[in-house]
Amino acid sequence: MEETSITHIAHTNANMVLGNVYFSRELFVEMINEIEKQYEYDRKCSDAFKVILPNDYVSNYDNHWLQNQLLKVLQIAMNDNDKNSWIEYYLWELDFGKKYKVGCASNKDGSPIDLSDAGRLWDYLNVA
Repeated sequence: MEETSITHIAHTNANMVLGNVYFSRELFVEMINEIEKQYEYDRKCSDAFKVILPNDYVSNYDNHWLQNQLLKVLQIAMNDNDKNSWIEYYLWELDFGKKYKVGCASNKDGSPIDLSDAGRLWDYLNVA
């Protein structure tokens, strides 16, 4: 029996597809809504810590590492992992669609992109 080193196994499996995850429109919308809930909760916790511990700059509540990884997986699943991600634009610039106004996002041909809610973001990402 041939011996295989752990290094060899790790190297050959590094780019292996482990499974397929189907992101339905419902799952995508649910994920975006849950990210928003967590973001709002984190913001409230951070605001509370500023009141409770105004001079504490070490133990400030921060969840961005987990949030960034979740967002990365979502972007890869939706093929939106460019430096100009529509998902990131929707979340951070449009404040989860709350700041959406007609014309704030457009296709290369100038036609508007409706990013008023997570479902419409899904629709756009699956057409683009």
